[in-house]
Amino acid sequence: MSLWKIFSVFIVLLVFSLLVAGCSSSNRRTTGNEQFFLDEEGVSEHGKKTTIDRLYQIDPGDKEFEISDTFYTNPPKRVAILPFDNLVGGNYILNEVPIPRFDKDKESDWNWTYANRVRKFFFGHFSAREFEDIELMYVDKVLSALNIKTPNDLYNTTPQELGRILGADALIYGKITDFKNSYYTLFAQIRIGLHIKCVSTVDGSIFFEGEHKRYDNDIRIATNPFDYVIASFQNYMSLRDVYAARASEEVARELVLRIPIVKSFIEEEDRRINDLIKTKLISSTAPDHYVADQDKNTLPLKSDNKNGK
Repeated sequence: MSLWKIFSVFIVLLVFSLLVAGCSSSNRRTTGNEQFFLDEEGVSEHGKKTTIDRLYQIDPGDKEFEISDTFYTNPPKRVAILPFDNLVGGNYILNEVPIPRFDKDKESDWNWTYANRVRKFFFGHFSAREFEDIELMYVDKVLSALNIKTPNDLYNTTPQELGRILGADALIYGKITDFKNSYYTLFAQIRIGLHIKCVSTVDGSIFFEGEHKRYDNDIRIATNPFDYVIASFQNYMSLRDVYAARASEEVARELVLRIPIVKSFIEEEDRRINDLIKTKLISSTAPDHYVADQDKNTLPLKSDNKNGK
């Protein structure tokens, strides 16, 4: 079969698949009476790789995670995620060889970019947990105002001092240990590694510490020169940024999943929300004059304002 015929068949199949996708129905397939707010199943396991997943994807993972007894007895409530340190650098790493693509300034930009992308993925998963997280923008602005702008600056500042300024019970330090691509025509791999450490801002002790690596492997089989060319191109395309993003998200998710759930925080938040709802409901059903009287009691007196009190 000629190359033109193969290309024509590919175009026909592509057009057909697009037509089928465009004609698919988006109508509801359920009754609409399904309940919200039921127990969510598999919260601690959803998204965590099993042994079968790792064997199938040839992804050993290199996972390590240690949790101190203090975390179980006195876990931190309010946690700040600090900028991640990039131990790999800003160069493109291909087959373990750094390939400079930029001048020194651009290299520094990409050094920060790689690290902060993984940090954002970690924050996204961590912010859905029962802890009180501090927004990354706030953390970055505070550190910048303190002139803490490098990993050395960060490590030279005590957790106690940072915790006092950020109002945090604990700090999470992160290090990018791998951010590399490997390409050998029929084999391609994206490898991303992350090490995290959660430190108490009271005494500097470690609540938990762990490291994980994500191996995104792509293996092709070619039985003739034409297959070899196609497979090589497909593997090359698997090194695109979208695959690196998926690997970054996965390594962050796996580490967050290994942080034990603190049930007391969930129960505490439930009570707080219930009290808040009761207050709102009382305010919405109370007579207007009652609400106005309540508001007056919470406002400062005019005479106090005039006197600057």
